[in-house]
Amino acid sequence: MKRIKRVVIALYLLAVVSLYFMLFVVPDVMGALKKTSVLEYGNLTISDEVTGYIAREETVYIADRSGKVVYYVGEGAKVRRDAKILDITGGVPQQPDDEGGSGAGRAAYARLMANMSGSGVALEYNAAPFGGVISYFVDGYEKLFSPENIANLNKAAAERAAGEVENITRHEGDFALQGEPIYKIVDNSSWYIVFWLDKESKSIVNYKTGANVSIGLPDASVKGVVADIIDQGGHWMVTLSSDRYYEAFARLRRTEAIITSTEYSGIIVENASIAIRDGQPGVYVRRRSGDYEFMPISIKNSDGVESVVESSTFVSSDGKTVNTVNVYEEILRYPPQEEGAQQ
Repeated sequence: MKRIKRVVIALYLLAVVSLYFMLFVVPDVMGALKKTSVLEYGNLTISDEVTGYIAREETVYIADRSGKVVYYVGEGAKVRRDAKILDITGGVPQQPDDEGGSGAGRAAYARLMANMSGSGVALEYNAAPFGGVISYFVDGYEKLFSPENIANLNKAAAERAAGEVENITRHEGDFALQGEPIYKIVDNSSWYIVFWLDKESKSIVNYKTGANVSIGLPDASVKGVVADIIDQGGHWMVTLSSDRYYEAFARLRRTEAIITSTEYSGIIVENASIAIRDGQPGVYVRRRSGDYEFMPISIKNSDGVESVVESSTFVSSDGKTVNTVNVYEEILRYPPQEEGAQQ
């Protein structure tokens, strides 16, 4: 009986493995062996995954005296000029503990103050001197990452400076010492994101000053404009500007982002299917006879894997109208290449 049970289990496992092989392995293998593919119309998005650094016009305000902090405005709130942000009341213990009852702690405040190098502004009445967005996230490098200093940034300096951003919100009843940062106001009318591309990166050709881009951030995508491109020797520094609202823009400094620079529509062709003949890129189209005919193509752009090309006709560099491929034509997936030809 036990032997029969083992045989049944073995047959069941064999059936599962066979089903998996038929559903997943065989189609992949057959697809890889397929000689031709059918041309279809689509969109090709050209994008870069980058580490970006957010720069904005912001001012950090420091406590003009020591005392307990009472807040009236929360993180991310937009305020008008003269809005009351907080109060500092009473005194503090003569020997405050290291934490001060707050999230950041005395050591963190000392680090922030050192980073700020005296750039914080003391407010006598703790009211907003101008309208903007209130934030309690500070890293001390607000001046370094200010719009007027963007052109002076370099990749190494940005990487060194963009460390941990501290939440300086005191808990209810907690105190602040004179000179410690207590909040900041951010100009939300525009902000910037800076990133670097390696000098050998081919992506740089997709960025033009004044061109529109899409900035894909962790929680949302916003529209932006290429504000500047600077050759910094080993890298290209690209600066994007945006006037769109992004919920976390006031508290982020370093962030991963996907920058979409261009989007093209047309016939999509795998790069492996493109051949070069007499310097002209093209594909081999299968005719009714079964023979393959070389058809020249005009490449709009490529992401390195696929290219988007013109359909029906295109105008050559010498002004002639050239017949090219059409949707649903069948082409050779891996055509022969001329010796020494490069795609």
